Amino acid sequence: MSSVSLPSAPVAAPHPLPSEAAHTAAHTCLNCGHAVPDRFCGRCGQDAHHTHRLTLKDMPHDVLHSIWHIDKGILYTLRTMVFRPGSTIRAYLAGQRVDHFRPLSLLFLITGVYAVLFSALHINMMPPRDPTVPEAVYQMQVSFSAFFMKYLAWCYLATVPLWALAARLFLRRGGYNYAECLIIASFITAINNFITLLLMPVTYAYSGTPQIQTFSFYALLLVIGYASWAYGNLLNHTTIGWLGRLWRGFLTFMLGYIMLIVVGVVVMFTLNWSSIKQSVKQQAKAKQEQQRNAAAPPAARPQ
Repeated sequence: MSSVSLPSAPVAAPHPLPSEAAHTAAHTCLNCGHAVPDRFCGRCGQDAHHTHRLTLKDMPHDVLHSIWHIDKGILYTLRTMVFRPGSTIRAYLAGQRVDHFRPLSLLFLITGVYAVLFSALHINMMPPRDPTVPEAVYQMQVSFSAFFMKYLAWCYLATVPLWALAARLFLRRGGYNYAECLIIASFITAINNFITLLLMPVTYAYSGTPQIQTFSFYALLLVIGYASWAYGNLLNHTTIGWLGRLWRGFLTFMLGYIMLIVVGVVVMFTLNWSSIKQSVKQQAKAKQEQQRNAAAPPAARPQ
């Protein structure tokens, strides 16, 4: 006797579990609603895998990530720029940028930290006045130093185009356009400032002492050495020998540095011209008074 198969009753599809619903929602960008087949949204760039509900254990990572991009950001950029500046910058220019801190942001951040610490510690980069140095000249030096440190971030931002011009001139064999030279100058200037930031404890120890000039000279030599090597590294892909690359790197930094000094002196004279004229007049008047006293006959002494 043959069995008759009865049609089976339709089975309702199970409702998705909460975890499955969350997994499905994770593939839709919560910021713009765009479908995200991978980790990052192709429309707005948001990380679709880290949009869960925040807890206290997420706070340390989020704070550090938002300030420093600690996993691969400023620390990674500082390390590679210190030890491999040429290859790091060339990779950034070639489009490998996600692991690196942006050059202008890096420059502003490091310079800002340096300026804040410099002001908070009241560091004086000028030694005591040498008696052979005229008062007007010494006050001009003090004014220039105070002005430069007060507007440090803006001064360094203003010098980037100057170093970019120098890089465009001396690194032209590398095939870099001016926009790329701006990136190059921003990176290397930021690391130069990072070097001076590392030297700040010694700078503070010698603040306002006669030794501050000697220390500043050796610190400048260190900065010149690094900058020359870093700029020269950007010609490693050319046929120029290592000595020629180093020489071009040195010329790049020194031309930018000379332009910085010229611009700084012009700005300083412009802002302090009236006080400088008054001080020069006082010095000239005092000198004339000394000459008249020297030329006058000595008073007769009483017998």
